[in-house]
Amino acid sequence: MKKLLLASTFILISACSSSGDKRESSKKPEQITKADFTKEAPLTKNEVRDYYIENPGALNPALEDETLDRYSMEELEKIADEKDPLVIMAIRCAKKDFNKAFILADQIFQKYQKIPSYWNLIANCHLMQGSQRKALLFYNKALEVTPNYVPALNNIGVLYTFQNDDQKAFLAFERANKASAFSKTPRYNLARLYLKYGIVDKSIPLFKGILSSSQNDIQVLNSLASAYVISGDYKEALNVYGRIPKKFYEQPSLGLNLALTYFYLNQQKLALSVFDDIQKPNDVQLREYYSIVASKIGAKK
Repeated sequence: MKKLLLASTFILISACSSSGDKRESSKKPEQITKADFTKEAPLTKNEVRDYYIENPGALNPALEDETLDRYSMEELEKIADEKDPLVIMAIRCAKKDFNKAFILADQIFQKYQKIPSYWNLIANCHLMQGSQRKALLFYNKALEVTPNYVPALNNIGVLYTFQNDDQKAFLAFERANKASAFSKTPRYNLARLYLKYGIVDKSIPLFKGILSSSQNDIQVLNSLASAYVISGDYKEALNVYGRIPKKFYEQPSLGLNLALTYFYLNQQKLALSVFDDIQKPNDVQLREYYSIVASKIGAKK
């Protein structure tokens, strides 16, 4: 059976920044001077950090210090009170509150115009809206401010996957990966692209490398297990699935491949048991795959 559902999607790097500037004006009208109307000096990239604060309770911790895409809505709510305007903008985009995100972007332009993550976040908002042409313009603006800026290079790769131009996506992910050996998201996306084409000998080492710092990341474990299933190493796939809590087996993107793994290991009862507990998917692609797996293992749909 060649058709296999690949776990998860390609991931954008939101790349928040925090200047630590929490100042608020409390001046009375009579205290305001001409100096108060002077334009605020733009920040430099050395004055901001380009990563998120770690969330120890995250289900997918491997990449969560680089992107908001790995946070659940509940986890987003926990950091929604963050004072950093770029964090607020990223969260608004993640929640699809685009108008407020763009209004905030206009308000902080003077201060953040030299910060590449500012332009990267605007691009992400446009991409989430479906405006790919605008997104590419702003990613390139981030690269104009800081050449080889990894989040923008990675996200251009994601944009090309949306356009089904995997050749250009591969080049962007590879360039991002070479630009920074410490950025995990481009490696993950590169591994996902290798996996899409069944090049498991290159995807497996990349997934393992990411897991070396976050051994219990559900999404990366699922991707690694999928790679072993594609390679035909079902025993190793089962070992990886064994590292994932059973409560996640009901998710179609995980449980269907696990059921298939049991079937290929001649454990049909376990395959059927896992399949019976899987939630029926709403997604069109998942529904199709659900039917394929059911027919393959002899389960009732």
